[in-house]
Amino acid sequence: MFEERRLRRIEQAEVLLKKCGLKEPVGVDYTMGVFMAPEGRMVATGSLKGDMIQGLAVDPEVQGEDLSAKVLTHLINYAIDQGRHTLYLFTKPESAQKLSAVGFRIIAEAKPFASLLEWGTTGIDQYVAGLQKLASEDPGEAAAVVVNCNPFTLGHQYLIETAASRSRKVYVIVVEEDQSVFPFEDRIELVRKGTAHLENVAVIPGGRYVVSSLTFPSYFTRDSELATAHSAMDVTLFVKYIAPALGITKRFVGTEPYSEVTEAYNLAMKAILIPAGVELEVIERKQLMKGEETHAISASRVRRYIAEGRMEELEDHVPPSTFEYLMSIRAFDVIKKLRSSDHTGKGYLEDGSDKQ
Repeated sequence: MFEERRLRRIEQAEVLLKKCGLKEPVGVDYTMGVFMAPEGRMVATGSLKGDMIQGLAVDPEVQGEDLSAKVLTHLINYAIDQGRHTLYLFTKPESAQKLSAVGFRIIAEAKPFASLLEWGTTGIDQYVAGLQKLASEDPGEAAAVVVNCNPFTLGHQYLIETAASRSRKVYVIVVEEDQSVFPFEDRIELVRKGTAHLENVAVIPGGRYVVSSLTFPSYFTRDSELATAHSAMDVTLFVKYIAPALGITKRFVGTEPYSEVTEAYNLAMKAILIPAGVELEVIERKQLMKGEETHAISASRVRRYIAEGRMEELEDHVPPSTFEYLMSIRAFDVIKKLRSSDHTGKGYLEDGSDKQ
């Protein structure tokens, strides 16, 4: 009986989301609904996925009931009970301002796609303060490179070396979210080892505000617009918060001959960075010549070689520190995963220097 009721509620939420032009959120932790008496019709719903509120929908027929605030208040209280004290929410730009009534504040907008709102005692202000403290240790103009490094290759190293040779200071910001086959702790360590010879390079974690699922409003954005919406939000956050905090006046990226998603990201940077006074320099990807064949070095090719057991070919594509790691017991689980399933195709956005 309870299971039947639960499934009926899920179906009601799906119907309401569809009525509001929204997709059903995937992998949520908790979903609630508001029902209209006496018929028990669901008129509002919302879900939590980690620290993100998703699937917020109110039946257009009862929009004047201020049900959004009731749903958000309930989700906030539930999140606090679960030990979460900072929450994020994407909404359409035209709906963002009214959510301030329950304590949400707009931290970035990528019109016409989405506004990103934040609630809680910690968040973007604390993040920016940490970056400012880091920059105060070596003040002055700086450049940035944002990378995923899944894993760190000679292509990444070449991009960072080029940036370092043309800049007073370079911050290499490593995507922190663990949606890659190589875990973040390993990826950032490989970046640090592979750039240890560059005295003007600082390798730092990207945190919650750099190329993460937080900047991906996929649940209400049309599939054809996902790459553009994601890119615009991420670059907006970079320009508004990260660049000023670190004194960044220039960003380096690699060309992207393979990924349409990453190419969209590079186009967004041109459209947003340059008007904001941040110079953008595009570096041709490092090429490898094998006999009569020439190809760009990429992490996806490295993963494919690993999946195919072609370990002897990796030394031409990765620095010694990465190769040593790949041949160690520490990489055993990653290599096993690569050889047992497909982890070589398109994946996480990688700022023009790599794709997952």
